[in-house]
Amino acid sequence: MSRRPEVVEGTLSPLPPEKAEEIRAALERVLSSHQFRGSRRCQNLLRHITEQTLAGATGGLKERSLGVEVFGRPPDYDTSQEPVVRATAAETRKKLAQYYQEPGHESEARIELQSGSYVVEFHFNQAVDAAAKRPRTRFILVWAAVGVAVLTLLAAGLVIGRPARSVLDQLWAPLLQAPGATLICVGQPIVYNLKSTEAQDAIQGILALQNHPGTAAEGTVPRKDLLVRSAAGDRAEDPRLASQTIPRKDLLILSDRYVDLGDAICLARVASLIDRSGRPYRIRGDQSTSFTDLCEGASVLIGAFNNQWTLRALSRLRYTFVKDSVHEIDMIRDRQHPERTDWTLKGAWPYWDVSADYAIVSRIVDATTNRPVIIAAGITRHGTTAAGEFVTNPEYFADAVARFPAGWQKKNLQVVLSVPVVNRVPGRPRILATHVW
Repeated sequence: MSRRPEVVEGTLSPLPPEKAEEIRAALERVLSSHQFRGSRRCQNLLRHITEQTLAGATGGLKERSLGVEVFGRPPDYDTSQEPVVRATAAETRKKLAQYYQEPGHESEARIELQSGSYVVEFHFNQAVDAAAKRPRTRFILVWAAVGVAVLTLLAAGLVIGRPARSVLDQLWAPLLQAPGATLICVGQPIVYNLKSTEAQDAIQGILALQNHPGTAAEGTVPRKDLLVRSAAGDRAEDPRLASQTIPRKDLLILSDRYVDLGDAICLARVASLIDRSGRPYRIRGDQSTSFTDLCEGASVLIGAFNNQWTLRALSRLRYTFVKDSVHEIDMIRDRQHPERTDWTLKGAWPYWDVSADYAIVSRIVDATTNRPVIIAAGITRHGTTAAGEFVTNPEYFADAVARFPAGWQKKNLQVVLSVPVVNRVPGRPRILATHVW
């Protein structure tokens, strides 16, 4: 039985005591599960909003109030700059969905947190409640009839008792059901390093000088065209960067050593999802990935302009990435509407100080390898980070499913995303377009 009390002036009618205790017992089982044990924030949020809902005090279950009461934020904190409540709520919804998808929880009372709300809903197993009130003889007869029905269904070759698959399960099914290990191919940017240890130390000294004014950097420094950024993303604007010219022989081109932080975050989310499914996977950089590797099984491609295999796979699809280096333009092109130019970044390179990014998420059977592929890629690192969250967050992906036609589970699909960026941190992606074929 689903209990959805009516909202009256910011409160809900409390549950009967026996039902409230059933929910509290269910809450403790959920919080002690492997999904929640590793996240204190999700535990604290779910416990608080559940107890408040049980008490009927839902008027205070707002983002700012929760930030103050659960996460200790000051009353005047900026929720747009610090979306800790929204992020934790999204993670809590995901963990609840994962918990109830596992076998063995079918008869438990359910705690659900709907998208766009911080008030939980409680659902009880009607069959269990009703059966407990019946005379024992009727109980036996009913379950005997159920047993006959079960045997009949099994004889017909039907599988029952299997939990419904989430939209993420359906997105990833072609890859996770494919034989062999899934290959995760992450893009690797071309990086120039200095052969001279002294010159390399000088760069570190300049960054140290920025972080700790009053210290001095010694040694030679590179010419002004060499881009230097600190770990925080700050530009190393120092007049000494223009004091020398670096001979070409002193520069090393490294194409297989580094991974961008945004791509690494995407990689971590994808690897975690595949690992939870129990499927094997292997990770390689795009420079060490061969066409033969892609032909051997399913793959995930991460990154756009720094991943040659992403650009190759998207080159035949409706939505793809294009670059106009002369005019410093990076964009997503719609082959069906080539006149469209609004999904564009201009002058983003090399600092990527942008207020928005664009990304493409694709799931296809590659026409060349005939293997299933998922692609998560943005114009910059921010888009790739958001694309990785989009393909691993059931709440985000459910927004796209609402736009898909029937039968999308067995078709190719593409989703174009817009990603807000604040202080170099990507926000929740917004769907701009979808294509299913």
